Amino acid sequence: MTTMWLVLGVAALVMIGTVGWVAWRDRARTVGAEDRTAGRDAQARQHRYEAERHFAQNDTIHRGQEHH
Repeated sequence: MTTMWLVLGVAALVMIGTVGWVAWRDRARTVGAEDRTAGRDAQARQHRYEAERHFAQNDTIHRGQEHH
């Protein structure tokens, strides 16, 4: 019975240590330059798409109307 508790205790300590180490490692990680560049590129693509979509919708609306 003592051996079982010892094995469970050691397994629990190893698991707690692993979770703690992973949490510490992830918190210490910083955002790299590549991540910032990729984020800016994605945002620029999104803005370009929205502008093109807005222009296409505006053009469609005005084409159907007569101008006075």
